[in-house]
Amino acid sequence: MLFDLFHFIFGCVYFTAQNGFSERFINLCTAQGIRLWSIRKRTNELLACTTIQDYKKIRHCARASGMKIKIKRKFGLPFLLNKYESHTGLFIGLVAMVLILTIMSNHVWIVNVKGNTTVDDEKIIQVFSDAGLKIGVRKNRNDASLINSNAVLSIGELSWASINIDGSVAEIEVREALKKPSIEKSAGTSNIVARKDGQLEMIESYKGSAAVKNGQTVMQGGLLISGVTQVKNGMSVFNDAAGYVVARTQIKVESVINNERTILVPKSKKIYSLYILGHEISFFRKREAEMIYCHQSHLYINGIRMPFGIYYTEYTDFSRAQKDNDEAAELAALNEYALKSYNETLHAQIISQKVSIEGEKIVGEYSCFENICEKRPFETDETREDEQ
Repeated sequence: MLFDLFHFIFGCVYFTAQNGFSERFINLCTAQGIRLWSIRKRTNELLACTTIQDYKKIRHCARASGMKIKIKRKFGLPFLLNKYESHTGLFIGLVAMVLILTIMSNHVWIVNVKGNTTVDDEKIIQVFSDAGLKIGVRKNRNDASLINSNAVLSIGELSWASINIDGSVAEIEVREALKKPSIEKSAGTSNIVARKDGQLEMIESYKGSAAVKNGQTVMQGGLLISGVTQVKNGMSVFNDAAGYVVARTQIKVESVINNERTILVPKSKKIYSLYILGHEISFFRKREAEMIYCHQSHLYINGIRMPFGIYYTEYTDFSRAQKDNDEAAELAALNEYALKSYNETLHAQIISQKVSIEGEKIVGEYSCFENICEKRPFETDETREDEQ
């Protein structure tokens, strides 16, 4: 078999020698050092095989023995390359592709995540990449147990992780940690006081005793629900007061009209880069800017993200200019007023409102119903002893 492989690599020629003296022809070839094998003799014909180099020297022996030489078949790699000489590029490309696939099969090119519901895939992939499992890394250089332990410690939301590698695909299987139930901390002992002035409309005391009545006017900081309750035997019980107190309140919102405004004029530039096999290739240098936005777009095949993509980074700088415009200034003040009034009255029920422009101000007055409760802890002798 080794002999046949040698002949295939260097090439050989099957030929026929007719008429003349076959024994003399073989003796002359032997004397000239011409190698012959697979010799078969027929009537007035001799069949044999020789190398390409020896066939070029065989014609002198054939003439001396009166024989005619004729090639019957050519065999070997040199003849194949000569036959497909016009397709040399295709052959080289095929060999290069086989080499590339062989090298790439020893690396990790795709990373998937399985088992997560609340933790984002990108966050898990990034943490595992920092721990050592990243696109382009050799499969035999991964210490799965070390990577798992480092990644789980970095992501507090995970309790367990496992890496399974199949071919060039690494699948990260994770298990999310159970969240601890939130326990509302008790202030121990507290009163409920008014966080702003108002006229009381409704009082509901869930824990503790009401210190005011409906229709009464209270000031900011006034006691609404006391955490101290008197029992029948005359003793006092200290509670963490809880309740709901609705009062009619007044909310005032103001916005200043500024005719001289600073306008920001943006100037942006996008820089594109290619993401190939775990490496980002950019033809421009990264630079500093007042605002930087990065976007990543990857190639997906059947829902699987491939290690190829296009990235772009948008750099934005702002130039500042002064501009005088009464209409624009008033519109900007109205927008600011609308935002302030929304935030101020978000948790209130508006009864009536009045909005007016007074000089260089937009003023709004609202009459509302809102909960004015504010919990304020207080200390007792017992709590001081417990703290000590």
